[in-house]
Amino acid sequence: MDRLTPLDDLFVVLERDELPMHIASLMILDGPAPSYEELYESMEAKLHRIPRYRQRLKEVPLQLGLPVWQDDPHFQLAYHLRHTAVPAPGGHDALRTLAGRLISQRLDIHRPLWEMWLIEGLADGQFAVLNKVHHAMIDGLSGADLMEVLLDPDPDAPVGKPEPWVPTPEASAVELIAGGVSDSVKAPARTAKQMAANLDKPREMIQAAAASAVGAIRVGEKIAHTEDYLVGRPGPHRRWDWAVGDLGDVKDVKNALGGTVNDVILTAVAGGFRDYLLHVGAPLDEESAIRTMVPVSTRPPGGESGGNEVASLFVDLPVGIEDVRRRLEVVKEQMADVKRSGQIQGTDTLLEGAVFVPPVLWAAAGRLASHVRQPSVATITTNVPGPQVQLYMLGRPLRTLLPYVPLGMNQLITVAIMSYNGGITCGVTADYDKAPDCHVLAQGIERSLEGLVALTA
Repeated sequence: MDRLTPLDDLFVVLERDELPMHIASLMILDGPAPSYEELYESMEAKLHRIPRYRQRLKEVPLQLGLPVWQDDPHFQLAYHLRHTAVPAPGGHDALRTLAGRLISQRLDIHRPLWEMWLIEGLADGQFAVLNKVHHAMIDGLSGADLMEVLLDPDPDAPVGKPEPWVPTPEASAVELIAGGVSDSVKAPARTAKQMAANLDKPREMIQAAAASAVGAIRVGEKIAHTEDYLVGRPGPHRRWDWAVGDLGDVKDVKNALGGTVNDVILTAVAGGFRDYLLHVGAPLDEESAIRTMVPVSTRPPGGESGGNEVASLFVDLPVGIEDVRRRLEVVKEQMADVKRSGQIQGTDTLLEGAVFVPPVLWAAAGRLASHVRQPSVATITTNVPGPQVQLYMLGRPLRTLLPYVPLGMNQLITVAIMSYNGGITCGVTADYDKAPDCHVLAQGIERSLEGLVALTA
């Protein structure tokens, strides 16, 4: 049986009306838009390459094991593939409003956890496709890989024919319980075996333990109160907007001023948050900062399993610094410290320990955590490299790829960053009622990046 990992299951147990746990991408393509029937035939021919799209979650009776993925005997592609349009003239505001509404809607937990929307009526003869996938099913990096399944590098790629599919019979309650109990025994045994092997390498083990402690302890630190303007219990509705930039410009800044591509992007994001905080009246001084969690995928590109293999970094964005060059220097210094601190190992240690927690307690802890205030982490910023070649859908070129990530627990704004074919985009997710001016953040990211580029002239 293909069973959820503890982290995948956490995304399921956290799900509720005000905290939908799906990720998404909005693809903007040059038209004319394909017909619904054309898109249906194309998706039908690709389903054998993404088997999770025809599987649903199955709970183990009495929660004696983590849930499993099983083929849905009632799978209907037409339920998941949907069709809509924006009102004329189909500009940015109309698209972001529609996308925000579609993203706000939860996926049906009793069906395969994805939806795809064909969106017509965009300006300049373009159309869009919104793809929603539950976070339990796929993380950011495998989501980027998924784009290369749904799209083609060749504009003349044939649609192909659907492969025959017969759903695998569902496991019985007895089989589910037996499998759950067996896996509950094997997982701790594997971890204990690894711990025993580490005893043969005492120096390496001590160094790893020290690094783990630094990474774990830092999560609990609290440094400022500017995050109070970014935290709160979110409602069920979302606003969504985005910033766009040129990846070549980001690399030029990196080459001219030092650091990494990620340092430059985080500096621009910090500038966006600075503009937003000033807009909402937050008192900022030179030392003001907000802490963001930066998920880092640890799964090699091209992996076929899907699911989530991630660790996390914790970065303090220097929103109090107005000068963009000095803001970059602070980010660079901090990221260098983060890399030396072993935070990724610290997070991995915490996640590996989850195999010792009975599923009932793991689920209960997840639900409890969803209601607990997290004053030390104000937002989430995730950066995923996307495909760097021109891609097509049914011969139509993909021009812009926009990422969406859900709000975290007690967080009102999150930022997702993705690169595609020489461009870079930042998707800004916000609570509809408590952060209505998220467009200020998106515009601020673009303005900050322009300021960095100006330094290289």
